[in-house]
Amino acid sequence: MFAKLPNASNKPNSAKINKINRLAILLLTLLLLCSQLPLLITTFVPLSNQGKVQSQLYVPATASAARPAPLLVILGGSEGGMGMTSARRAADRQAYLDAGFALLVVGYFGLPGIPSGLDRIELSGVLDVIEITRSNPAVDAENLSVLGVSKGAELAFLLASRLAQISTVVAVVGSEVVFGSPEWYSTSSSWSWQGHSMPFVPFSWRSAIPLMQGNFRQGHEIAMQNQQAYQQALIPVQQMQANVLFVSGTADELWPSSEMSDRMMERLQQHQYQYRYQHLKIANGGHGGLVREYQPQIIEFLRQSQIPAVRLTD
Repeated sequence: MFAKLPNASNKPNSAKINKINRLAILLLTLLLLCSQLPLLITTFVPLSNQGKVQSQLYVPATASAARPAPLLVILGGSEGGMGMTSARRAADRQAYLDAGFALLVVGYFGLPGIPSGLDRIELSGVLDVIEITRSNPAVDAENLSVLGVSKGAELAFLLASRLAQISTVVAVVGSEVVFGSPEWYSTSSSWSWQGHSMPFVPFSWRSAIPLMQGNFRQGHEIAMQNQQAYQQALIPVQQMQANVLFVSGTADELWPSSEMSDRMMERLQQHQYQYRYQHLKIANGGHGGLVREYQPQIIEFLRQSQIPAVRLTD
């Protein structure tokens, strides 16, 4: 009978297991650090160019100090920049100019000298450029409308709930709440007011998964399940003193703009809102393209909403 020899492979196996354990701990540490990276950036990296915007004013040829044109402020969405100033949007601009409106296109992020991302954008910067433009003698300072698309509509509601001089709001595929910044590096709000981040609906890891997979609507709908944050982030549209046109698509693939517009309509009704409000709901309409496709209806609403703003009790 042979004596049992010690297993010479025990020590190598033990070393291999220890190495795997160290790698596992290192991997978990890296994953933890990566998961906290947006929070660390939001907390410790200062924002740049806060409160700064770029703008471009277009005035109808017929406008003058004697015959000033009503002002229409254009706010784009999460694409950033000032898309309405591009050559391909010349016909869209001209339609508003032909209708007699002066156009102020405002870029609030994504251009040189202004914030690089849609992260805690300071509302006062947008309000300031509007006020400066209202002093132009060719602009009717008392007839101010704002047209916002997507995140720009979210911004339009925030501005109109603070600036009583805004007499008309057109919100295309807008939101009734402030959502968190869409930038990957931020865990904060999209907007700030007087240096303070505004209450917002955050994106959790549960909502981040469908967002990363390109299912943006599901990601937003999961985020909206946080009812405490949702209620705190509601935009007080009932405080506006403006006629309102909601434009939405029932098949919006980014977020449920039709449902949110319906709820805002209900909220205005519950508060016995004293101005005109209307919802143009497009069956099977998506998130993009509605502002161009339904421009005639938008212009007609703007025309009907000239100063003085239409009160329901008039």
